[in-house]
Amino acid sequence: MTHTGQAEQALGFVAWPTTDQIEDRTTARRLAILSAVLQLRLNEEIREKQGIAYSPSASATSSDAFPGYGYIAVGAETPPESLTKLFDAVDVIAADLRDNPVSEDELNRARRPAVERLRRSMADNGYWLTQLSEAQSDPASLDQTRNNIAVLEAVTAADLQSLARQYLKPDAAWRAEVVSDKLAQ
Repeated sequence: MTHTGQAEQALGFVAWPTTDQIEDRTTARRLAILSAVLQLRLNEEIREKQGIAYSPSASATSSDAFPGYGYIAVGAETPPESLTKLFDAVDVIAADLRDNPVSEDELNRARRPAVERLRRSMADNGYWLTQLSEAQSDPASLDQTRNNIAVLEAVTAADLQSLARQYLKPDAAWRAEVVSDKLAQ
């Protein structure tokens, strides 16, 4: 794909299909922690070690409306000549997450902020209005809401490695490059 901006700007994007959160939000919550670990590793490798991009990002999305729809995504704005390095680094990070459990320190650095964000959200009426709006039509959602913090706190390194093996497969990765239309000519 192309953009009409500056020639020295490009975007690299990788996404892996995952799953929804319709029946059970546990997997989606674990995927969110996996994406937080991915974010930590992107910051370390892509920003700090290689200096390819200042603000690489990782995220996890799980649909509450479309069965089977979800994804983990990585994106970074980088010079066009660094796109290959970016994709190579993402591949190495994903392979390491599949092949090796994360350390307890890394797990805590990903999990604790998620738990704290949730606790802060729970102090707000907007959170409860959103959560309870489903209660009449889907009473099981109340249990999902009640156990949210416990599910996050219970995520283990083995859980994350299992998810990485299941979803961060090289042959399932979808990649996109967005470069300047000035380079594409």
